Parts: sequence; C-alpha cells; structure tokens
Amino acid sequence: ASPPSSSDFRCRVGSVPRQDARGHGPPRTSSVPMDGGYLLVHVLEAIVPGRDLGDSPSCEVLLGKQFAQFPVPSTLRSENITLVADGEPDPVVHVRACDSERRDAGLVVVPISTLAPLEVWNVWYAMDEGVEASEEGPEEATPKMHLLLQYVSAEAAASETPQVREMRAQDFLLRALQQLNASLEAKVQEHQSRMGGGPPSLALLDAASQPQPHRLGAPGQKSSAPPTGPAFQEAAAAAAAAAAAAAAPGRRGRRRGGRRGGGG
Repeated sequence: ASPPSSSDFRCRVGSVPRQDARGHGPPRTSSVPMDGGYLLVHVLEAIVPGRDLGDSPSCEVLLGKQFAQFPVPSTLRSENITLVADGEPDPVVHVRACDSERRDAGLVVVPISTLAPLEVWNVWYAMDEGVEASEEGPEEATPKMHLLLQYVSAEAAASETPQVREMRAQDFLLRALQQLNASLEAKVQEHQSRMGGGPPSLALLDAASQPQPHRLGAPGQKSSAPPTGPAFQEAAAAAAAAAAAAAAPGRRGRRRGGRRGGGG
C-alpha cells in the first residue's frame, strides 16, 4: 500500500509493524542509499491533557514519499526512524500521534528548513488536534509531542562513509535512550515527592518529561566515540525496562523557542 499523502494523513487501522516476514527489523542505516540527505527522528512522548492514549500509543511519520510507523516511545524498536530526503524544494516532516485504538491524537508539522544540518534538536512541539482546536489555550492544557531530530544534508550525506553513518545512527539512538531515561527518572522523582517522599532535585525536575510546549528538553552532548559496548547496552536495557514500568499517556507543529543540542 502506498503511504498517505500529507493532505490525508491519518492513523491507519492495524497494528504497528515491528518485523518483516523473516523476523528482521528495519534496515540498518548504513545499508540504505541516502546520499541525497536524510532525517533521523525519535518520538519520545505524546501528551494530550485529559486523554489517556492507552498502553500502546504509536506514531506515523511522513516525509515526502517516505513513511514509517513506530510505537511511542520509538526507542522501543531499538532503531532510529530514518527518512530519506527525496529532493523536494521545501521538505516538511509530518508526525502523527495515535492512541492504542489507532485514533488520531494530534499532528506536528516540522519544515526541514528549521533544522540546522547535523545538529540534534531535542524539542517539545505543540500538537494540532484539528481545525476545531485552532484557538490558543493555556500551555498546561496544550497537547504536545517530544521529538529528537537530526537532519543530514545531501552534502554531508554524500561525504559519509558507511562507518561514519553507522556511528551517527548509534549516537542518535543513544541520545534518545538517555533522554527518555532522564524523563522517566524525573517522573518517578516527581511522583515520590507528591506521595510524601524526599523532595526531588531542582536539576532533575528541570529535565522532567512534561515541560511546557515552548521549552526544549536538555540538549544532548556530542559523543566523542561511537556508543557501543556495555554502556550502550545498559542504557538501552534501562530505558526499555523503565518505559515498560512507567508508560504514561501520551497544533501545526509550533516550537516556541528554546535551545538545541550539539551536532555530530
């Protein structure tokens, strides 16, 4: 089936595919022809105040003719969402959040031109729930989506070796896992504080996973070496375990200011 167009981009009925018929996941980043440029994405969380998105929310990501379906958080797949640029003059990525029943929860639209090439953007965007929700409301009632984004331009992609591309992919995945882990830890600390435990640290609460939509999460740090080995495996295992134990219910995409992470 062909991917939905940007003018008719809705949650599709059916489960989110996880593996192909041979039991393999998505292709490794280094094996996909991407010399024309590509975008790395992770959807870490989607929040709609007053609405429970269920135990298995998902997302659908569209860039030109490139389409992907992933669970939320997308790190549960242990792969990046990788979309190849197709040469459009002003490419735009659409990210649709869906609840466990495959019903629309909100849409974020991000022009690629707003992303500085090679820099990792760790951003909360306000979600658009539809034309009926066009008026601005209080920030605490605004649906929002937490995205990690990195755009690799055609020039940069053409000069990448397979090893460099794989290192970039691993670094991006590790950043997503670390950010998700920090957000979940902040949630636990905040919950313990509300239940009468010790007060959480201000630094930890500042990195909480439910900031106002205009705020960015903590920017990632540039990796000095490819994130492989025990540290990478421990981070992945910890994030997966925390996500399973503390899953939380998740307008044109508006970023209302903030900071960005370093490039790779």
